[in-house]
Amino acid sequence: MKTSSQIILVFLCFLVSYSGCEKTEDYNDKYALVTTSIVATRKNASVSVTWSIFNPDWLYIYNPNDNTEYVNPDYYEVYLSKNTSDNWEMIRTIDYSNANNSFIITGLTNNETYYLHLKAISGKVKNDKSTNIAMFIPSAYKPTYSFIMKDYYGHDLYSFDRNDSNNKIVYATKYYEFKPNYAAASIFISESNNKPRLVDTFCWFPDFNNNGTKILYSSDKGEIFDDIIRPEHIAIYDLNTNKITRITSGYSVNRYPVWSPDNSLIAFSSSEESDQSLRITIINPETHEYKMLQTGSDPSQDIIGYSQENPAWSSDGKYIYYTHRYYTNNNINPGYFDIYRIKSDGGTPESVFDFDGIKCSPIISPDNSRIAFLSDLKGKLQIWVYDFKDSKYYQPFDTNVYNFSEYWPRIIWKDNNTIWFAAYSEEKGGDDSLFSISIE
Repeated sequence: MKTSSQIILVFLCFLVSYSGCEKTEDYNDKYALVTTSIVATRKNASVSVTWSIFNPDWLYIYNPNDNTEYVNPDYYEVYLSKNTSDNWEMIRTIDYSNANNSFIITGLTNNETYYLHLKAISGKVKNDKSTNIAMFIPSAYKPTYSFIMKDYYGHDLYSFDRNDSNNKIVYATKYYEFKPNYAAASIFISESNNKPRLVDTFCWFPDFNNNGTKILYSSDKGEIFDDIIRPEHIAIYDLNTNKITRITSGYSVNRYPVWSPDNSLIAFSSSEESDQSLRITIINPETHEYKMLQTGSDPSQDIIGYSQENPAWSSDGKYIYYTHRYYTNNNINPGYFDIYRIKSDGGTPESVFDFDGIKCSPIISPDNSRIAFLSDLKGKLQIWVYDFKDSKYYQPFDTNVYNFSEYWPRIIWKDNNTIWFAAYSEEKGGDDSLFSISIE
């Protein structure tokens, strides 16, 4: 006759065997699910979802002693939520063997906000693993995409500005061979004869003043690199005289210059001593007097450093919006990207958005009612628009043709309904070129 302890032992062994827990430790030690990411592209009352699998071979390159076996999921559970990222409903499952790695969800409501994520399920791994959360807004609106120009010399056009007064475009190209065996990033002005005028070499981030007679830009031409930083300085090019005037100096990095709406001031990002801690700075182009708007450290103890980049004035000149890039011990490079604003006469910076993910390169519409910016809300970095009046997001893109970068972006409003942008498009001939898109 079995004792009570023996019976309990047999019962426990049965539970372990039935649940598969006798292998759980082995599974958890040996197997792990590969990382899956999704992109949600909005359509008319529907959404097209594509997923991609992270190649685990890269993990072995960085950690060859890792004996983990990365496995693909058996299937995905699809979760959808409307107007909130909290109340999830599992609407279907998707077999991992789907050859196209994509599917479409129909029967949605146009102009409503939806959130979506997939949960990867595997019999070899006890814990399932979710993808990123993608946000999308179904719409019947079909935006108009227009190709404007590409760099005359056949290389990437990555930073630009335009001016209605002189009907010209100024742009920076990543490469220009200005003499045999010598090349550099350079700035050009478009001309009617299709042959651009060279402004300067070793320079980038051009910005027209209101009447199109002067161009701001940043340059490291002639500066000394000491293996720590290479100083960069702000210069002004006069289109009438072809004269270049430098307005900053010293051992500092100064980037992303932009004129104020009335051209009386210039906002830019300045390091003073380190290119890892750029701060929004205001300078008077006539007197060269300048003021760094905020120098205190971020209050969060988790943040080990931050940088204020890509400033953009509000149309009334009261605020400067910018990319707030910050670093933690878990993400030193490239860091996290957020959007903040600060009063143009100084004060405490404040966050503009409260959702996770990349937010960068803000630009305010001419009527001061909307902000365009880059974000990976849909799972891929693209242009989004937020309306201050109705507190709603708008998703202009219904295509994945254009690829953006958070490092060298530029977006401008041509008018209140049209945005110009520089992006990479294989379908449009490759390289970073200049395009426009109509906004709802």
